Amino acid sequence: MTLVVSGDKKLQSNLTRIAFWFILIIMKEELEKTASIEDPVKRRAAFLAVFSRELVLRGGSPPIVVGGEALELYTQGSYTTGDIDIKAPLDLTKAVLEEWGFKKRGRTWFSKELDIYIDWLGDSLAEGREAEDRVVKIKIAEDLEIRVVSVEDLIIDRLNAARWWGDVDSLMWARVLVGIKERCGEYVDLTYLRKRAQEEDIEDCLSQMIADSGLMSGGENHDS
Repeated sequence: MTLVVSGDKKLQSNLTRIAFWFILIIMKEELEKTASIEDPVKRRAAFLAVFSRELVLRGGSPPIVVGGEALELYTQGSYTTGDIDIKAPLDLTKAVLEEWGFKKRGRTWFSKELDIYIDWLGDSLAEGREAEDRVVKIKIAEDLEIRVVSVEDLIIDRLNAARWWGDVDSLMWARVLVGIKERCGEYVDLTYLRKRAQEEDIEDCLSQMIADSGLMSGGENHDS
């Protein structure tokens, strides 16, 4: 009986090692395919999808894409960024990226081979649970998807940039996000936007964006 158990354990250990190396080979092939994508917008999206799946396979939560990369995804590349801002579990993020050959400088990981730069901004959204519940999932392929901060929270992010950083283009991109949601047959949640704007002390910026976007034209109420 002891020999049988020992044999089973050895077999299980061998199978585990084989499975591990098999997964590494698959991941290497997928990363090589990602590196071969010439369009940097599509390459970043493909990387994020593969990276998200890897974190889930290792028992973690998939990253939430925020900032410029979130805007790049929503605008399908009309806006472009140089790095990928994410909220993700640090230990797991570090383990995966280091295994994939990324180097770290400050809070940024980078891969010259992939031309990918990851800016880790924390484990979770600072805006809280409601913002996390609003996160949008973008499906890239059958088993690949990306989690992205909601349009409303990204609008607030852009309005903050306009107000506090003097980035005048951000106000325009906030209006673009409103239009994107409307083209999808939805309206932005003005009640939520007003609450967030009050918290961030940017109510005047939101009012300007609402007026410029014509959200209340025709007497329609777009509050959710």
